[in-house]
Amino acid sequence: MIARVARGARWADIGGGFNLNIRIDAEPPVVLRIHRPWVTRGRVAGLRRLRERLQRTQVRVARPIQMFGSDLVRVADRWAELEEFIGHVKPPATQDSYVRLFEELGRLHAALKAVWEPSPPEPLDDHKTFGQLRYSVGFTRRRLGPRSEPVVRRMRQLTGELSELRKGVELPFAPIHGDYRLGNAVELSDGSWVTLDLDFVRVRERLYDIAGALSLMRDFPGIATSLNPGAQSGEWLDPRRLLDAYESTAPEPLTRDEHRWLPGALALIPLHWAATAGLVGNNIHEAESAMTAAEAWWSRRAELSS
Repeated sequence: MIARVARGARWADIGGGFNLNIRIDAEPPVVLRIHRPWVTRGRVAGLRRLRERLQRTQVRVARPIQMFGSDLVRVADRWAELEEFIGHVKPPATQDSYVRLFEELGRLHAALKAVWEPSPPEPLDDHKTFGQLRYSVGFTRRRLGPRSEPVVRRMRQLTGELSELRKGVELPFAPIHGDYRLGNAVELSDGSWVTLDLDFVRVRERLYDIAGALSLMRDFPGIATSLNPGAQSGEWLDPRRLLDAYESTAPEPLTRDEHRWLPGALALIPLHWAATAGLVGNNIHEAESAMTAAEAWWSRRAELSS
């Protein structure tokens, strides 16, 4: 497939945790994306239509391109597509970059809200309910064996505490990115930003995007220090400053219940990775590391929900 698309041009693998992403140095340069095998044709086609509609907004995303006269091509058991390549750099992990990241997240939510219908089919790889989480914990216990029991007990305790808090909370649902962070939000040479990797776009609690972006700020020294006392020291970046940046561009400000649930949403993300360690073949050490991050966020719940 690369040879057919490249036609002798140079190409390079540009990374991706789930899909194969190949930059082809044609004129103009393009990206060949070969999706993971469980993604449906309807999902990929729906996301292409969404990216086309986003071209009419202030948010920049990669424009879909036809390949061999078609939107999608079947490669063995996977769907492949072509899109424009947008030259960019990953912003440095600084306070200013993270403030800009949350401003851009607010703009993205506004743009998604404006062009969402018709919505693409929901992704198959998602986690939503505490029932799914408890099943994953049980599977990981069986997969990793008796030595995982201490970390499994920690998972079950935190799952119970989070599910109790969640019962009294009503959260707004909206179209979200699903994996918003530096690297998926990148900078162009003119200073503007572009949003990449819409694979996990779907409708769910909008706070999931905000919590996800906060929880993935591992490159910032202050965040690393707050989660791991042995990490490099640095200035603490107050999450409230980032929430203010988000609200300055978002369609609506955060609700009282969203502020209340923020520490739970932050803890839930690494808790999910700990609970699914057995599903993805990780070891006990990785599950323990994820649980340490989850418990660290949860331990700061009084500060984060104020």
